[in-house]
Amino acid sequence: MHTPSWFKKEEVLVVNAETCGINKDGNAQYLVNPTTGMRSTQDIDDSLAECCEAIANKDFSRKEIFYTDYNQMIQKDIYVPKFYDTKTLNGIHSLMKHLEGFSLKSLKELLIDEAIVLFGGHGSPSSDQRLGTVPYIKVSDLRAGHVNINPTNMVPIDLAKKFWSADNSGLKAYDLISPERASKNIGEFCVLMPGQENAVFTKEVIVIRSINQSLFDQFYLMWALSLKEVREQWDRIVFMQTNREDVGKRMLEIKIPIPNNIETANKYSKNFKEYYNSLEESRNIFIKSLKNSEFEHHIYLGN
Repeated sequence: MHTPSWFKKEEVLVVNAETCGINKDGNAQYLVNPTTGMRSTQDIDDSLAECCEAIANKDFSRKEIFYTDYNQMIQKDIYVPKFYDTKTLNGIHSLMKHLEGFSLKSLKELLIDEAIVLFGGHGSPSSDQRLGTVPYIKVSDLRAGHVNINPTNMVPIDLAKKFWSADNSGLKAYDLISPERASKNIGEFCVLMPGQENAVFTKEVIVIRSINQSLFDQFYLMWALSLKEVREQWDRIVFMQTNREDVGKRMLEIKIPIPNNIETANKYSKNFKEYYNSLEESRNIFIKSLKNSEFEHHIYLGN
């Protein structure tokens, strides 16, 4: 049997091509001018075909073509090309060279070290059950660093307690929450503000909380998780499941810089803390003004 020229024992040839000549609707995908945004009328965008042609010509210079360890792939039981394309880690490794007093740790390592806890949401009440006073938060309500409460999505307190399996949600002020699936914003974390704790969150969210306050707090976590070099890593671990994005336990591979002491953490997260604390101060002033008003306003003000 003929052995291909690209064959390497104990290694797997991976092609992580971004395009294959057709779009999500099954139509031809044409090259787009990055400056004008205009599509070509005849040039097909098919990097997969170009990679295959390069391999046939014994050219392995393209960045989309690389080898990965066969045994590692079997052990992880993941067979998606982009998962093994580690170029999304280049940014964080480059950043670490310029950060003094930090070490690089994955979310899995932080869980093992008992520095954080990580859990999911509660569940999803049916649309006809949304007629109460407790907010129900969907992934579409998590945007731009904030949990945006939709006053048309409220459930009765007794139903909320069933989803919580307790008398309260188990959430705390300044918990960090991100979509976990079915969203383009997976890995974009939002801060749960005081007064928003007793809400029902869809199961399709990630909640991260610092439990070692002597090392770093929630504001530092928000600083670290919103770094461009950290956000880039999510592209590698977010897969498409049928027609929905999903991250699963692969989120534990996300790596963030961890300070050697709380003073360093506070120095870098100072602006984040001041920003979110100022929002809370403004909210309290606003609530007080409404309570003292002679008029009534239909606005959800929190717990």
